[in-house]
Amino acid sequence: MKRFYLFFLFLIFSPALICQNDNNFKFDKNRLFTGGNLGAQFGTSTFLDISPIVGYYLTDKFSFGIGAIYQYASYKDKYYPAYNTNTSIFGAKFFLRYNIIESIFAHAEYEALNLETEYFDPMNYRHSTPRFFVHSILIGGGYRQPIGEFSSINLMILYNINETIDSPYRNPIIRMGFDIGL
Repeated sequence: MKRFYLFFLFLIFSPALICQNDNNFKFDKNRLFTGGNLGAQFGTSTFLDISPIVGYYLTDKFSFGIGAIYQYASYKDKYYPAYNTNTSIFGAKFFLRYNIIESIFAHAEYEALNLETEYFDPMNYRHSTPRFFVHSILIGGGYRQPIGEFSSINLMILYNINETIDSPYRNPIIRMGFDIGL
């Protein structure tokens, strides 16, 4: 497992290493992009996901960015209302993306989520505080459909390489999102 952490640390510091090799690096606001994921499911189980991102194309193929995460989940049991639950998940992420070819990219992401103990560990077997953090390293790739020079619709398949019993989702993780060039 230490190999994965070392690999991810290398990925995190890659943008700084690339900038140091180019003495003429200048920030170009045209290389900024925003976007993220939006998701919703309604019914007996309700799920909302709002995950905005801000990123920067360091080169034509390599980009990195940060994002915020908010998710809401609830379950309503029409026969046993005592089993009704709802929770909010908050977090942040840092990601790196490399466009292998125009439509295919590799993606690495560090994600920290703050979860509610009552919902994710109701018997307090592992956590004694009302909320706790789960740290995930997601690796995978995706398909990018360009809709402009720095804008696209993305479909990703990611794997949490340090998945634990506390992880709120299971492998593989499928995401659909968008990037909009500024």
